[in-house]
Amino acid sequence: PIPQPTLERMREALEAVINQTEIRHIYLVGGSLTDARLEGERFLQLARFVKQANKRGIPVTLGSGAIPDDVIEQFHTEKLVQFVCFNLEIWSEPLFAKICPGKNKYVGYGRWIEALETAVRFWGRGNVYSAMVAGIELEPEHGLEWEQAARTALAGAEDLCSRGIIPIYSLVWPSGGRDRPDYHERILSYFESLSAGYKDIRRR
Repeated sequence: PIPQPTLERMREALEAVINQTEIRHIYLVGGSLTDARLEGERFLQLARFVKQANKRGIPVTLGSGAIPDDVIEQFHTEKLVQFVCFNLEIWSEPLFAKICPGKNKYVGYGRWIEALETAVRFWGRGNVYSAMVAGIELEPEHGLEWEQAARTALAGAEDLCSRGIIPIYSLVWPSGGRDRPDYHERILSYFESLSAGYKDIRRR
């Protein structure tokens, strides 16, 4: 459980920010636990406290990991959050296993997507998100050319959007492969292809 003094410091910070400026969004984060149920209970504690402190009714997003379905339902039943964001990080099960070994070991790729689908059932299409690290596929150890990496990312965008899940892409600048003469060209081509393709997917 989160210690009470920590929650009180968070309340003070939230009140100070609200009094100084207008904020439109509260995003709940708090690290991950290897036990998804315990993580869910920790986030329930956090969300219940924020609901009490959030006097102005600012929209809140749950940014936990892929917690159990009954815990997800509890967030909805108590009206603790308006949006959900479980961060898959990367599309394709083999890449997920390599890039996110902890998430793969303790939750699993299939279960992560199932949790996102559960959230869509409760909050509806377009209210569930997943952050994706665009460009991590271009690290040399994954052996992908930019065309294949972009196709993989866009396949993920197509699949997630079809399920009512909105991927959010944070662009990473790959640190490996700098000795290749086409290093910058590959990165630019990947990002341009992903951006244009994702725009078309969102429009459809």
